[in-house]
Amino acid sequence: MRNSSIYQKPCPACSTVVSVDAKSCNCGYSFDSLGKNEPPSDEQALQEEELFEAYLAARIDQVVEKVESARAELIADMSNHRKADKLLRSVQDALALRDERDAQAAKIAQIRESLPSKPDAPSLSAQPTEAFRAQQAAKAEKIMEGFANTRTKTCPHCQTVLPVTSALCLCGYIFARNDFLLPRAVDNSTRGEIYQTK
Repeated sequence: MRNSSIYQKPCPACSTVVSVDAKSCNCGYSFDSLGKNEPPSDEQALQEEELFEAYLAARIDQVVEKVESARAELIADMSNHRKADKLLRSVQDALALRDERDAQAAKIAQIRESLPSKPDAPSLSAQPTEAFRAQQAAKAEKIMEGFANTRTKTCPHCQTVLPVTSALCLCGYIFARNDFLLPRAVDNSTRGEIYQTK
């Protein structure tokens, strides 16, 4: 008789002992469904079935290793009937697990077909679509409407159009003093005047 700890609980599906805090077993069984009358959602059912399929795949890997080990033992002693019987049982276990995994895969495919299809994600492209262009044009038009009543003035030096409240142009012209914040080295016509005042 197995002694059970208060920190562990057995899985009702495969009898594996797991932590008492575990929400699901490696075989795919969900402990959250205990004591609940409502059936699990399709998404949850699919997840549990996929977990069980992964468990079966791991079991098949273990049985295949057992088959290879039994085959090697039999090759070393061909007249031993116990080793031949062991190999035969291992092969039968592997075949039974394979059939169970195939049935599980068919079950998962059936659940996936019953799930409502999700809308496809939009495909990404380097070229903008017509819908994107129209959306951006509408945004630009809305921004321009916001500036429609804005009064402007022109910089006397570089002819840049600026809001009337601007005190400084990007070229360095200061509207309040009618002068430049930056040296006018780029302006050949006034270069001599700058050096004469120094």
